[in-house]
Amino acid sequence: MNINTSIFNFMRDFHKKDDNRLAVVRGSRKIKYEEFFREIDRVAAGLFALGVRHGDVVMIALPNIIQSVVAVYAVAKLGAIASMIHPKLSEEQFAKSVKKQSPKVVFVSEVNLKEYKNACKGIKTVFCSMLRYSYVGLPRATEYDVYATDGDDAMFIMHSGGTSGEPKDVVISHKAANAMAGNLLMSLGDKFYGDNAMLVVLPMFHGFGLCVGVHAAACTNMALILEPVFKPKKIVESIAKNHVTTIVAVPRMVQLLLQEKGFSGKAIATLKDVFVGGDSVGPELVKEFDERMKEAGAKATLSPGYGLSETVSVCALTLDGYREGSLGFAIKDVDTRIVDDDLNTVKVGEAGELLLSTPQMMLGYLNDEEATNKTLVIMDGKKWLRTGDLFRVDEEGHLYFLGRKKRLIKVSGMNIFPNEIERVAQELGFIKDCVVIESRKDGKSYIKLLVEEDLTLDEQSKIKAHIGKRLSHWSIPRDIERVEKFPRTQVGKVDVKALQQAEEAHWS
Repeated sequence: MNINTSIFNFMRDFHKKDDNRLAVVRGSRKIKYEEFFREIDRVAAGLFALGVRHGDVVMIALPNIIQSVVAVYAVAKLGAIASMIHPKLSEEQFAKSVKKQSPKVVFVSEVNLKEYKNACKGIKTVFCSMLRYSYVGLPRATEYDVYATDGDDAMFIMHSGGTSGEPKDVVISHKAANAMAGNLLMSLGDKFYGDNAMLVVLPMFHGFGLCVGVHAAACTNMALILEPVFKPKKIVESIAKNHVTTIVAVPRMVQLLLQEKGFSGKAIATLKDVFVGGDSVGPELVKEFDERMKEAGAKATLSPGYGLSETVSVCALTLDGYREGSLGFAIKDVDTRIVDDDLNTVKVGEAGELLLSTPQMMLGYLNDEEATNKTLVIMDGKKWLRTGDLFRVDEEGHLYFLGRKKRLIKVSGMNIFPNEIERVAQELGFIKDCVVIESRKDGKSYIKLLVEEDLTLDEQSKIKAHIGKRLSHWSIPRDIERVEKFPRTQVGKVDVKALQQAEEAHWS
């Protein structure tokens, strides 16, 4: 497995490609590998004619359509950098990214063409329709220079919350993207292979969607079934029509699919694996999913994992069946440490910040040397990444996520981990999503639990009693408050930061 090459070469060579094997599907359009590689060459040649060279930034502000996948690998062949942009960023946000990254070319669609017109003045634009396969504005050219790389060159810019919680542009190399795909595939054994079909519904601006849903899957010759919009009914239809076997998703997507009436029986019988990350997975969700799969005669299991943009998404995964509260083991070639505030390794079972050392590590944050140096540290001659996440590990190596370090709440001097409280509350079954935030009264901190459900006083008492039985006295929420609808991030995660800020606005 040679990770020291471009992502295009790695994808092409990981498993030999058959020209007649199905590569990408979007609606009624199906592309086999012969056409897929031809289109990559055509787009690379067109970008070369537009002046794109090694190190230039090409912004891909597209939904999950065939042109998105083709453009990524075309950019790779030129040695340029693909900046993966949320296609529905506000005009102001997009303009800031353009100013910061100075792209040579921007790919847009009807989703954002008008909104981004002003910000794209003076920049070459390629329009890719969601309705018709095309590249308007891309010249036809027959020759271009393929850039040879040892894998250390930058390949992606991924927008992230950053390990400190502040928005950052994460720069990922070819080598790191290849290492993540290879490490994951070697850890999974034969779960990804050519006769399977991957549903690519998690957006490609998300590292999990791009580097697992697309890159790792394409490496093993899985057919990529592209869905640009998550609509549960349409997703079910796509699963049935395309015999989907594998899905990568965030837990909210799984929740919504389970609420869809059609997500049952023969329509989902082909499912084998659903990998979830980006948010916590409660036991009730796993139980409901398992029951649905059993009813449908499907073999699929729900496998929680952990990752972050700084490690090209996945770095830990459940491989031996769901264990409550655990996100599995570190995958191949990912070393872990759990440390205290002074970076000293803590004892097994104790809480601390998770550090990672792996070839799938970012190059750094774009134009932010200070933040890069705070996140990447040298210890014992190795480079480690500070995740900003609190974990504990058991004797067998299972990793347990306790929450963001920034979310740690101190009540009467005791460390309280919101993620643990949320997970335990969800064990009761009558709560779906819930969020723990810090509240204050008379200068003292206490726990507040936010839910979307209307709860009776009896149900609230049961929640408090259950948490008190499973966790410490200080973890019991003083208040349980209903929120009409949780604010959510671009990929469907509950926006905890917004909820905490709203609470703090009322502090005196």
